[in-house]
Amino acid sequence: MDAGTRRRLYRDMLAIRLFEERVADLYAAGEIPGFVHLATGQEATAVGAAAAMAPDDQYVSTHRGHGHHLARGADPGRMLAELMGREDGYCHGRGGCLHITAAETGSLGANGIVAAGTLIAAGAGLSARLRQTGRAVVCFLGEGATGQGMFHEALNLAALWRLPVVYLCENNLYAEATPFTAGSPVSRVVDRAGAYGIPAVPVDGNDVEAVRSAVAAALARARRGEGPTLIEAGTYRWRGHYEGDPETYRSREEVARWRQRCPVQAYRQKLLAAGVLSEAGAAALQAEADEELASAIAFAQNSPLPDPAEIARDVFAPDPAPDSPGCGLTATDLPPAAAALAATALTDGPRLLTGLQALQEAMAEEMARDGRVFLLGEDQAQAVWGVTGDLYDAFGPERVRNTPISENAIVGAAVGAAMTGLRPVAEIMFQDFLTACMDPLINQAAKIRYMTGGQFRLPLVVRSPGGCGFSAGAQHSQWLGALFLQIPGLKVAAPATAADLKGMLKAAIRDDNPVLFLEHKSLYYEGGEVPGGDHVVPLGVAAVHRTGTDATVVALSAMVPSALRAAEMLAGEGIAVEVVDPRSLVPLDTATILASVRKTGRLIIVEEGVVTGGFGAEVAARAAEEALADLRAPVIRLGAPPVPIPFSPVLENLIAPSEESIAAAVRRAMGR
Repeated sequence: MDAGTRRRLYRDMLAIRLFEERVADLYAAGEIPGFVHLATGQEATAVGAAAAMAPDDQYVSTHRGHGHHLARGADPGRMLAELMGREDGYCHGRGGCLHITAAETGSLGANGIVAAGTLIAAGAGLSARLRQTGRAVVCFLGEGATGQGMFHEALNLAALWRLPVVYLCENNLYAEATPFTAGSPVSRVVDRAGAYGIPAVPVDGNDVEAVRSAVAAALARARRGEGPTLIEAGTYRWRGHYEGDPETYRSREEVARWRQRCPVQAYRQKLLAAGVLSEAGAAALQAEADEELASAIAFAQNSPLPDPAEIARDVFAPDPAPDSPGCGLTATDLPPAAAALAATALTDGPRLLTGLQALQEAMAEEMARDGRVFLLGEDQAQAVWGVTGDLYDAFGPERVRNTPISENAIVGAAVGAAMTGLRPVAEIMFQDFLTACMDPLINQAAKIRYMTGGQFRLPLVVRSPGGCGFSAGAQHSQWLGALFLQIPGLKVAAPATAADLKGMLKAAIRDDNPVLFLEHKSLYYEGGEVPGGDHVVPLGVAAVHRTGTDATVVALSAMVPSALRAAEMLAGEGIAVEVVDPRSLVPLDTATILASVRKTGRLIIVEEGVVTGGFGAEVAARAAEEALADLRAPVIRLGAPPVPIPFSPVLENLIAPSEESIAAAVRRAMGR
């Protein structure tokens, strides 16, 4: 390294040290709310890694990430404004210390969930590979993250696909208050690398030049297509896990010993001894850093607070234009089999298709339309449900990707890929298995846009079949739609016809927000008429499948056919039932439902999920709030009893409402 580069390394470490010290003071003075996690003593790892990265490389940070962002050139004034919860902060006061993100520096976010960033990094690495950008990704993590399943799932996927990711563990010896030795059966983090067949590189994390060299070598390896590296940078945090931490888990003597190994002062002395830096030069750098920090503090203190009227801003990205063009591959660029598959789907006239065929057509058309669309999930080539097998054969293994049995890795990688320019469609084979990827779905996909102040769009779809009727038992049969009503930032679709399976999936793929696309297994094999051409059905618009004047039945997913059969049965008794299909749980077309209720005066809600706390409870509450005076009878909810799904058909048949039970409920509402 030339002298100027070495002086910049020292200057950057000094600036981070001063920043963290002033943050501690501002927090103690009450100017910074919430939790604050400082990296005082760990400056060399951040600066060394940043110095090795190319300008357009990306990185994933942690809850202790101020230094990572500053080392990559983040504005300290906007950093401090964010910590103070101000509008001029990078995340407009929606992220704070735990989630601070400066996307302009290549940041893919600081993360409050330990190890979650390892999956996002894998997805970003996959994006760099598929888009052929030449980028690499540095994933910062702490040693405590190596005890998380997400860490192992991420390394397994990154190694399997040879993704351009460098996993840089800052081992500061303590996972919160637990010593690393008390939480790991191996004495070194790098000892875990052998299980994945990737290089293990230990380095002195307090030596900025050693860190720079190790990360540079790993990045070069990543760019050559040789896959990830696990680096363990041994370092120490001088302060507690959080400001105010009583630190009863370590001795003052231990902290004092590590303070003697100060990375900033050690490098200063090294540069002085080498004649690279003079005392006067060091004083000038100190004055420059002090002045910059004083200006940053003044900027943050003068920044306005967020406008309460805009609390909902950036929960969802704006809808793209209806005629928004695709990007990347076009049909003429596709393999012949893929072009033929997509062309077959885009016919002029309506056809009779099963639900499975409708879904396949939707994905074929969107993959042909937009080269950013790709599929990933277990058994995509074999296609357990028969949806993606032809797509795998037509589009090939790069765009239809078989994954390990690893739900966290599937959805976590989809999150990282969506953040970095792709449009993934992930499949989770059964809705029951969504419980194995709740963090990337709920804490990452649904929240990242909002908590970064709108810096990212997350155009990803998670498809998942569910529902009973196949004697699959309690762990392969649930319908979990209502579970996700409580998650702001996540759209939830539940189509009930072949036409909607196709049209709504196309809309979901084009949406710039995460969409959970819930498919009922029984609809896979039912036929229905599907329009030709570019058939797109917008999310959040209900369908009235049958009009009537006596009672409104709001039916969800596979309950729609049952409700229609019940309505036909009741028509013979002189009862005119209106059947409303919400089609989307989020956003919910309340207006169409209430208009029907005001017309009929009676409301019956039918779902396959458990009645208690279910989708029906939400619809009933909205009707009570906005149309109570129009109701001529109490609202009736039908759904599953509060039991796990039984195996025996005799018992399983009692779970989902039948057309007979729906008809009986309508009669009850009619007073018959």
